[in-house]
Amino acid sequence: MLKLFIPIGVALALISGCKNTSNQDNNLDAGRVAASIEKNKTTLSDAMLLLGEPAFISVTEDGRKIAGFNLVNKAFTEDFSNNVIKGTMSFGQKSTLIPKMTKNIFLELDDNNVVRNYKFSGAAWVEKKYFFIKNEARITLDLDEILNKNVFTAEYIYNKHQRLLARNKYDKELRENSSTFENCEYRCQLYKNANDLYGTLYKLQTDSRVEPPGQK
Repeated sequence: MLKLFIPIGVALALISGCKNTSNQDNNLDAGRVAASIEKNKTTLSDAMLLLGEPAFISVTEDGRKIAGFNLVNKAFTEDFSNNVIKGTMSFGQKSTLIPKMTKNIFLELDDNNVVRNYKFSGAAWVEKKYFFIKNEARITLDLDEILNKNVFTAEYIYNKHQRLLARNKYDKELRENSSTFENCEYRCQLYKNANDLYGTLYKLQTDSRVEPPGQK
C-alpha cells in the first residue's frame, strides 16, 4: 500500500481558529481504559468498542501509526472565588473564569492494527471572559492528574502554569507554548498533545503516488 503524507499541522491551524465544541466526549476513566487494553493483543477494533471512533489515525515521520482518542472533555462550573485571581492575564480585574480540561489516549499500532503501545496525555486551561473570550494558562497534565484528578479549578491551573513559566523562564519556545492558545478547544488541544508526544504527524491516505512528508 502506497501512502500519501499530509501534515496534520495544516489541519491544526484551521482547527485552532475555531471554537470547537466537545468532540467525542466519552467521559472515560483513564485507569479503566488502561486496564482494558493489552499490548500486542488488543486490536484497534477492540479498542473502538470501548473508545468509539478515533479523532484521527496518522503516522509519525518515522512511520509509526497512531490512533488518537478523546477520553474526557470537560468545562467546570466557574468558581466565583477565583474570579479575582493572581492569574497571568487577569491583572487583578474581575473576570469570569471557566476551567477546562481534556484527557486523551494515543494508541501505537502495528501493520495489523494491533496495539503495540499506548500513551496518555492531557491539558487544562482557563477560558476567561472579560470584554472578550480568551483561552489562557494552558498546562500539560502529568500522569497522576490524568489518572486521578477529576476537578480542576482556575486557581489550580494558574498556579501550576506560573510554576512552569518560572521553571522554563529561559526557554522562549516553552514559555510561548504554555502561555496562550486563543480559540483552541478540545479537538485542537488533542492535536497539540499528540504533537508534543510524537512530533509532526501526517495524515495517512491510500494513494497511487509516493510523496515525501510535507509535500503536496
